Amino acid sequence: MGYTRFYGKLQQETADITWRDVFSEYKNKHTRKELEYALLAGTAWNSVTEADMLQKWKKPWVFYPLLRGGLGIVAVIYGLLMISLFTSHLTDAYIVMLTIIPPLVMPVILMIFIWELNIPRNLSVYELFLFFLLGGVASFFVTALMYEFVGNGPASLAAFREEPAKFAVSLLFLHLFSKKKKLYGLTGLVIGAAVGAGFGGFESIAYAQRMGGNLSAIIVNQILRGIFSLGGHVVFCAPYMGAIALNMSRSKAAVDCLLERDFMTTFAASTALHFLWNCSLPELGIPSNSPVLYMGKSILVIVLLWMELLYIAKKCLHQAVVFGMERQGNILAQTQRIRVECVTGVIRGAVWESEGNEILTIGRNANMVFQIPASLGTVSRRHCSIQRTYQGWTLRDLHSTCGTFVGKNQKLMPGLDYVLHSGEIIYLAGKENAFRVTFP
Repeated sequence: MGYTRFYGKLQQETADITWRDVFSEYKNKHTRKELEYALLAGTAWNSVTEADMLQKWKKPWVFYPLLRGGLGIVAVIYGLLMISLFTSHLTDAYIVMLTIIPPLVMPVILMIFIWELNIPRNLSVYELFLFFLLGGVASFFVTALMYEFVGNGPASLAAFREEPAKFAVSLLFLHLFSKKKKLYGLTGLVIGAAVGAGFGGFESIAYAQRMGGNLSAIIVNQILRGIFSLGGHVVFCAPYMGAIALNMSRSKAAVDCLLERDFMTTFAASTALHFLWNCSLPELGIPSNSPVLYMGKSILVIVLLWMELLYIAKKCLHQAVVFGMERQGNILAQTQRIRVECVTGVIRGAVWESEGNEILTIGRNANMVFQIPASLGTVSRRHCSIQRTYQGWTLRDLHSTCGTFVGKNQKLMPGLDYVLHSGEIIYLAGKENAFRVTFP
């Protein structure tokens, strides 16, 4: 397990982790293949069970290359805009791109980051963007209905329309999701982030539309909203949805969940901070419109929101780690002895048995227990290994040239452990080198 210390902290009810612990790997180098595999999380090609979800989870890093790519696209759009203005060839297409694409970048990146926190990986990118699109549209509609209860007025009153609207839509999605898949606190955190990102992105587009083609005003507004999205609707909505999902996973009574302390605290905090975010300085009793003071207020709200998000994220991560550890302990108690038999190829009939004290490495090197003849170049010198870990017997591809497969179709990602089950067949590069795993 790569995060023994991190998971050890999270096993405690009051986990002593910080954002530094969470962001510790985002600058590590990753291949394009790893990025593509990570984006398959939650699908049939990259799914997990409670027994192996801790082993397969990686700290957030996907958001970082996507952030760089998103900012690159925005830079290209602005560059094309400047060229178009200089050559007097500005078209409506540039205005549309300028209005729609830049406002979505930061909310989507924040949504992806929170999606990466989802240890159970029970929610795919496809589902994530479905919640993003439907949630953004639906929460706008419900917000319009909320005008019946909270009338028009200062911008600060928007908090009392928008937070209940996003909560209602997110709760509906959470309820529908729970009918098909197991619910975790992290599930609510992700769904809340998706709905918040959709609402925030569409709201920014709406503001740009209202500026009627005033390019300088649109650009300034987008840059400011992009920066301030760190304290926007994603981090308004995610904490209280994580809190209610934590309680929904323990209780089927929705009313009980609404009365839980964590939900009431986070919902009240998000609404209050949203109110503070929208307040002008004179509304707060400060007789000034100083940009410096306004910036200070915004930074304070962002810091408080991320403290709130960390508070509930730790509880959600704690729940997932406890579930994972318990499941691993059950499997470890059940899987004591392993038997691996070669069932095809030139070493057919060779057998390796262990009670957990040895590591089986398979390849073409001379010191391998299962030594594959050098003439079979498709098998690497050190192809794969089998060992007993805290979660049971696991198989790991050792960055082989042609890959290690479980069954006929599931190719393992190099360097990641796969939890073995009795009766499974392991293939090295092809069908000519097959090994059956059993637990006598």
